[in-house]
Amino acid sequence: MISWPALGLLVGQGGLHLWGRSEWGRLILPDERVHQREAARFASLFAPQIDDALAAWLAGFGRAVVFAAAPPPELLANLRGAVPLVWEIATRPRPGVLSHAGGMQVEQLRGLGLDGEAECPAIRLQNPAQSSGVILAPGSGGRDKRLSPELGGLLARRLTDEHGEITLLLGPAEDDQYADSLLAALANTPHRLVRSPSIPDLACLLAGAELYLGADSGVTHLAAASGAPCLAVFQATSPMVWAPRGPRVRILGAMEAPHVGLAPPRPQV
Repeated sequence: MISWPALGLLVGQGGLHLWGRSEWGRLILPDERVHQREAARFASLFAPQIDDALAAWLAGFGRAVVFAAAPPPELLANLRGAVPLVWEIATRPRPGVLSHAGGMQVEQLRGLGLDGEAECPAIRLQNPAQSSGVILAPGSGGRDKRLSPELGGLLARRLTDEHGEITLLLGPAEDDQYADSLLAALANTPHRLVRSPSIPDLACLLAGAELYLGADSGVTHLAAASGAPCLAVFQATSPMVWAPRGPRVRILGAMEAPHVGLAPPRPQV
């Protein structure tokens, strides 16, 4: 989702199809424009010779834009043999360069001649968003990015003191030991547990949040893009590179988070 502003710029050009993680792509594009990366029909993109039927389908596109840190050479060669124009977009800055990854991707597209709005595309919800109160999502796919159970418990108590019952959101990346430790830390804190919702259900939950507090994770990026008021806690990565983008986002350090007021951030103007 760090690439969503760049995708927003591409959406403005019209006719965008997305090839990647389809469950996330369907949040911003119609089903018929989203293609699963692991689908069998695309396997030959990584082979020495592309399938004729796939090459003919790709020939219907005027441009392919590849977002990857190090795209396989076979993929690039096959795309260039089928599509008139192929652009490579680096997805992260070079080591030691503190430049926001999403903004860097947008600037690469602008340097190639695209103009227009570069905002996160509107999220397509399967069901209308309903109020989901205050959400705490301490986990992350990167273990060094997730909040410790002790910090999660402390923040949960702060949130319930200020806002009442909260929702604890856990995803598939949270192993049982971490989840059990979190639940123990929240044992005496009023909360409801939501664990590993589907992507459409997750999007609806986040869109209805009155306040979201989470670690540096994909869920936090989705919450920010949905417009929810977000407090994002960074402790292992630089927010200068990886901060979520959205109209109501505030970045906190792990040492700072326990000591600040946990009120919803005001909309940016």
